[in-house]
Amino acid sequence: MTKNAKRTATTTAVALLAAASVTTGSLFETPAALLPDDGAPSIVYNMNNSLDGAEDDDAGAVEDESEEKSRRGGVRAVLRQRILRLPMVVRLLVILPLWALGTVILAAAGAAWPLLSPVMGKIAGFALMLALLIGAFVLAAKAVFPDLPLKKLLSRRSLVALFLGAAAMSLADAILGAAWADYEQAKNIVLSAGFFLTLSCAAVPFALREQKRRLNAKPTEKPEQPKQPETLTFHDGVSAFQVRVPNIGG
Repeated sequence: MTKNAKRTATTTAVALLAAASVTTGSLFETPAALLPDDGAPSIVYNMNNSLDGAEDDDAGAVEDESEEKSRRGGVRAVLRQRILRLPMVVRLLVILPLWALGTVILAAAGAAWPLLSPVMGKIAGFALMLALLIGAFVLAAKAVFPDLPLKKLLSRRSLVALFLGAAAMSLADAILGAAWADYEQAKNIVLSAGFFLTLSCAAVPFALREQKRRLNAKPTEKPEQPKQPETLTFHDGVSAFQVRVPNIGG
């Protein structure tokens, strides 16, 4: 097995282990729910049915749930039942470590989310702005040079210019939002002006470079000279004679 194949297999195994752990950790809140004392999954099933009956008695509870939530709840119930039908030894030696790992991952993700959510919001805003700039640039360049393919339109210089423009707009938005109390009222105007300026800084140099390239690549037209015949044919009424014409032009 090659090094790349080993690396791919290791990555796949780690991803599957993490997915199984998170799934198991989300299905059971405590080890007692995973390892019931009596070990009978039928009791758990009856308890679920009794809870479902209690919910049916509650006025309008089932009607308020959407079809998607009901489907997800059914899938989760089926997964719980299948896990609880496994032998106690398998649940103790395999499922319980997965549950512990999944609980740790879910707890870490829940603790990190309040810290990462503002950062993720800024990253999402930057990605959206960059995507809008690239889309507007492609439309403008395609309108001027319709024969150019997409690979030529999105050159490295243009992408760098658009990326720097989107980064500058995001930075200016963050600074103005913190330093200017009434920035929300003028935010759309500022972002629109920045969008137009960034698009112009990327599109105008691209158009000038492409126009210069086309002018340099255009061949110089030379007047076409008539082709000199190699032989001349004469007729005397009976037979034909051919005379070779010397090449005077060299």
